[in-house]
Amino acid sequence: MLPARRQDWSPGIAAVLSLAIPGAGQMYKGRLGAGFGWLVGTALGYLCFILPGIVLHILSILNAYSGDPGRRGG
Repeated sequence: MLPARRQDWSPGIAAVLSLAIPGAGQMYKGRLGAGFGWLVGTALGYLCFILPGIVLHILSILNAYSGDPGRRGG
């Protein structure tokens, strides 16, 4: 049996970071490309209209809170 892998990140910290700066939570989890994508996408959403930016910002927070960066798609 394999030992349980230790989680090196906190979902709460990841969510708070993404609340402050969209994508920062993903970067904290080690997913630099995804974090940069969320940062640019959310900024473009805010530039287009406020509502798309808010929606993308909330999705960025939820994405940072959930998932495992060690797994593909996490």
